[in-house]
Amino acid sequence: MPSQAGRKGKVFLVLFGSLLGLGLCGIFGLAIFGAPWTPRWLDTGVPPDRLSEGIPFPITLSDRSGRIYPLILVRTGEQIRAFPMQPPGISCLLKIEGPVLVAECAGCRFAADGRPLAGPCASPLPTYPARIMGGSIWIDINRLP
Repeated sequence: MPSQAGRKGKVFLVLFGSLLGLGLCGIFGLAIFGAPWTPRWLDTGVPPDRLSEGIPFPITLSDRSGRIYPLILVRTGEQIRAFPMQPPGISCLLKIEGPVLVAECAGCRFAADGRPLAGPCASPLPTYPARIMGGSIWIDINRLP
């Protein structure tokens, strides 16, 4: 007949092993799928000097899952802005007309900095985090719709 101390030791080992297993599963899951609070940056492959000051530059990115992100990049001084090519609430893609972004289906016009210029669209375009790393522009895809 096992002693009381022997039973407590077995219970401890089972509980400790279970917690360790759950922790390792959690770490493994975060490593594969990424933590929802962790930015997932995608390299655009576009060097910042390729963008002309205030002129929209269209690009299309895709992540590891194959999801496609059509974007517009705009450089203003040292700042890079990234806008979705299809803004929330607008059913068509933005067209670039010089320094102006046009949503013909909604009758909206936006400045290169995302401000609404004309039409029923009163909100500015959403801007997603962009940074320059290793001579290329990177976009945080966690912030994309």
